[in-house]
Amino acid sequence: MTSSPCSLTPLLGLRAGDLALDLAPDSGGIIAGFRHRDTLLMRAPDLAEIAARNPRGGASWPLVPYSNRIRDARFPWRGRMIELARDHLSGDHAIHGQGWRRPWQVVSADATRAVLEQRHAPDGFWPFAYRARQDFTLTPEGVALTMSVENIGDEAMPAGLGHHPYFRRAPDTRLQVGLGSMWEGDAACFPRRRVTVPDAFDFRTARAVDAIDLDAVFVGWTRPARIDWPDAGLALEISADAIYGRLVVFIPPGRNVFAVEPVSHDTDALNRPPEDDHGLACLAPGEILSGGMTFRVTRS
Repeated sequence: MTSSPCSLTPLLGLRAGDLALDLAPDSGGIIAGFRHRDTLLMRAPDLAEIAARNPRGGASWPLVPYSNRIRDARFPWRGRMIELARDHLSGDHAIHGQGWRRPWQVVSADATRAVLEQRHAPDGFWPFAYRARQDFTLTPEGVALTMSVENIGDEAMPAGLGHHPYFRRAPDTRLQVGLGSMWEGDAACFPRRRVTVPDAFDFRTARAVDAIDLDAVFVGWTRPARIDWPDAGLALEISADAIYGRLVVFIPPGRNVFAVEPVSHDTDALNRPPEDDHGLACLAPGEILSGGMTFRVTRS
């Protein structure tokens, strides 16, 4: 384990060939940084924020037991309305699950692999008990990450998984991925209607991200998604198991980062009818939802 300059929160460092992956278990089980030699692939970590246990200081955070937002932090579940607590991470809506709010325990770690676990007892932020795991393996080719969430309570629990990586963005950074359909969002980015992907957001041919303003959930995507950094001569390919049937693409204007997020379900799926195709799982007691994703580094 290597320590950051902010000694309150040590970083767990994995190294393989030219790649380095730093994790911050105490700060929400996040990826603090991912780089090839001295070149950042994910965004630069804010070590002071990570030391303050603010997961937003990192490069990517786990989305468990749900992805993205729940409108007004409330949803119906089996005959009752569940109201979720809010904090500085929540804003007006519950967001990104419970996993990034609490520390994770290091189950095992060596130079190239780390397994993190979080056991959650019901509280105001999530009223169901679960055990989540992240299993990171770093090779000279990239990162493999397997995530899981197990219902350890005595009632059925809604569940989803994902990760929220922010990638470095340069003027010539390009994204290429085939996309199925897109949720057109309202002013707060909640899904309003599912539409054919418009030409403006068609990434079947690699496109520079710098001129695009986008925050949307896409249903169905062709693996791998590919990011190219011509300025560094590097590229990254994102693949994921079938449970990650959605891809969130967030390209905020005027910032030097963007996000490409493999997730298992639609935004605000908990406020959709159970019979809808929203991707959210329902776990019986003892049931596990699990799936892997990879971030493979290659030459541009």
